[in-house]
Amino acid sequence: MHDKTISTAAQPVFKKCPGCGYSLRGLPATHACPECGLRFDECCELYRATNSRQTLVLLMPLLVGGFFGLKNFRDVLNFTTASAWEKVGVVFSVGCLFFAGIWGWFFVNRYRRGVEVAVTSDGLIVRLPEFDGKLIPWDALGGASMKPLSEGKPQIAQVFFKDKRRPMTIGDVANVFPTRAHVERFVEQVKDRIEAARTDDAITGPG
Repeated sequence: MHDKTISTAAQPVFKKCPGCGYSLRGLPATHACPECGLRFDECCELYRATNSRQTLVLLMPLLVGGFFGLKNFRDVLNFTTASAWEKVGVVFSVGCLFFAGIWGWFFVNRYRRGVEVAVTSDGLIVRLPEFDGKLIPWDALGGASMKPLSEGKPQIAQVFFKDKRRPMTIGDVANVFPTRAHVERFVEQVKDRIEAARTDDAITGPG
């Protein structure tokens, strides 16, 4: 029994740090990332987007550019002898390919660790197409709620900031929460973390 407890405690909650991407394999459940110092405990959790329609939208320029590039490849090689309309097609294809390359580079670099929402000891990390993935400290948040939706539809959570009127909406296009139970669990986790941060502030006091 004792050995089993030790083995379980030695398993990291995340395989990689959602903040910096450093490998956390072999670390105990409660630890800090050796690279960036982000803290973790056994109550942390990671939510990954599934069936994201947003990904298809982001990759659409690459698909369009590739299609027109292949279609007009012969005209690209014979640009000087091509007709006026063929030249227009060539310019359009090259533009699509260029735009697709820039967009693809941006997409890969920004979301190379995956589309995810991480609940950590220090704060919330939201790496979705609308957000930059920076750590949001728990003391910067004022609450969370879920938007009631019927089962079968992408579930949505709303996280409220203390200094902003507009809440942060998580879900919908990037389907982070496949069921109502998942979004309810996330909302409760966020509320518990915010309350714990308030308690810590009350104990330690200002400064």
